[in-house]
Amino acid sequence: MEKKWRLIVDGACDGYYNMAVDESLLTCYQCAQIPTLRLYGWNAPFVSLGYNQHVEQVLRSYTLPFVRRITGGSGILHHDELTYSIVCATSDIVLPKKVKESYAALCSFLKTFYARLGLDTVFAKDIISQGLGRHEHFCFSACEPFDLMVKGKKIGGNAQRRSKETIFQHGSIPFSIDFKLVQEIFMQVEDVSTKTTCLNEIRKEGNDFLALRDMLAESFRSTFAVELFEDILSKEEKATAQYLLENKYRNKEWNYRRAYNEKAEVV
Repeated sequence: MEKKWRLIVDGACDGYYNMAVDESLLTCYQCAQIPTLRLYGWNAPFVSLGYNQHVEQVLRSYTLPFVRRITGGSGILHHDELTYSIVCATSDIVLPKKVKESYAALCSFLKTFYARLGLDTVFAKDIISQGLGRHEHFCFSACEPFDLMVKGKKIGGNAQRRSKETIFQHGSIPFSIDFKLVQEIFMQVEDVSTKTTCLNEIRKEGNDFLALRDMLAESFRSTFAVELFEDILSKEEKATAQYLLENKYRNKEWNYRRAYNEKAEVV
């Protein structure tokens, strides 16, 4: 019998809302105990920073709004992309105990998705022998062992947060990347176009957001052999997201100084 997962389908929203909903799904999971896949977009260019990044050391310009994630990793310039988030218990998907290796399992549906687009992806550890795990201010400038590569370049990025037996992961599938804007926004970013790629660069076909969103959901369903049922946020999730939006994600104390004492593993 296939395990049931919720599918939350959102449109294009701003970064504050997107991060508030993602955290709301994680917070409310403890009560609902229903594993969830959320797919969403961005209505304008927006920067997200990793949980441990220092704003003054990362951003060269403050011309774009930015938000701090609850996950680790480096900064991303979001806009023309498809983004996913997953929240589940460790028992919902069979995962290796080591965090790094768990990315291989959780990202396997992305490999299925790219394969359906005719793209052959490999993990960075399989083709890169040096420089893995090097810190960069911009996420797409450096590779972790289980980042996905297409034609020798990194595509997208993924980050996790763990709390007890609960796992949250979200990630980006870029349709296009504004390399000039990336260099204007982030410090110490050089030759990023030689290190990362996007769907517009490696596919001749146009990238229809709705079609690719449906394809990603189907790739998830078939990869993990689960039943996806489309749903909306519960009243509790909506209320939690609204609270987080007003009291956290639009708050300078969170976005600039990470003034919250949160106990979780961010990777």
